Amino acid sequence: ADPHGDPFSGGRQMNAHFATRLIDEEGNWLDHTDSYNVSSDISSTGGQMARALGLALASKKYREVKGLKKKNQFSNKGQEVSFCTIGDASTSEGVFWETMNAAGVMQVPLAVSVWDDGYGISVPIDLQTTKRSISDALDGLRTEDGEKGIDIYVGKACDYAGLVALYEEGIAKVRKDGTPALFHIKEVTQPLGHSTSGSHERYKTEGRLNWEREMDCIEFMSDWMQRTGIASEEDLNQLREDAKVYVKEAKDRAWESFRNPVKDKARELSTILEGLIEKGHSELEDLLKGLKQARSFDWHEVVAVGRQARQLLAGQTEEGSDLEAFLADNYSEAEVAYHRHLYSESSS
Repeated sequence: ADPHGDPFSGGRQMNAHFATRLIDEEGNWLDHTDSYNVSSDISSTGGQMARALGLALASKKYREVKGLKKKNQFSNKGQEVSFCTIGDASTSEGVFWETMNAAGVMQVPLAVSVWDDGYGISVPIDLQTTKRSISDALDGLRTEDGEKGIDIYVGKACDYAGLVALYEEGIAKVRKDGTPALFHIKEVTQPLGHSTSGSHERYKTEGRLNWEREMDCIEFMSDWMQRTGIASEEDLNQLREDAKVYVKEAKDRAWESFRNPVKDKARELSTILEGLIEKGHSELEDLLKGLKQARSFDWHEVVAVGRQARQLLAGQTEEGSDLEAFLADNYSEAEVAYHRHLYSESSS
């Protein structure tokens, strides 16, 4: 994670989840009604559910509380919908059930989409979900016969046009009436493993893998775009190639943006060590060699080399020396990057 390039959490989240900015550079609130706002996801399985419920409740309060009803920078009279996504395996978590029950009781504008690929990494749905279907398992919470609850919608991942219609209908009701909704999207295909450390080919049968290739949602989307005249086969092939180039370039830019400041620090420390070696401190040569030969290193590793150099010099450097100044500057920078803004320090 990146303490300098992650504006939402300062690199403090487990997987550097993405989000939109809620405040400006001076810490003042932005106008949330003028954009789509993304609250960061949470690494703890199912943890996003409680936050999504809270955001939905906030929208309801802006609709109901007299002093909050007028349009402001946070809400357009309570017309917001809190969208939340979750994998089918994570619906086994207690916080999912607590959230769905609470949403039905409180009647808040919460729209939960469950992406159902039939597995929780390698565990099939038979071993984790009652009736092998989260929408069937939640049927007792369904709105019916004048009793308030949640609306339940079911669709298939490969049916793009059907999903558009399904969400248009469902979200319109969530926004108008504040009735929470569950969108159970079945037959989600998995083109790759759950993560870079595993492959779904290790635990899925050949029959299942063949089915996923036949039902590949990306291919269905491609066919639909050709049938409706949105794009030709040549257009889509070119789009695939352009996407590969774009992603590679974006990855390289992000990596260089993250690495270059560390490289600058390593070069600065190398120059300092070279100067000390020229003055007769040959005990620093191995440190300098290791610093220059390292193919990749992190910020804390560069600073660690600086600390080791100071220890080897055993007090032979003056308080205002270049090495001491380098360490002091990095300590000050780390104080802001890792110890500040644990809570809001703005005036808002």
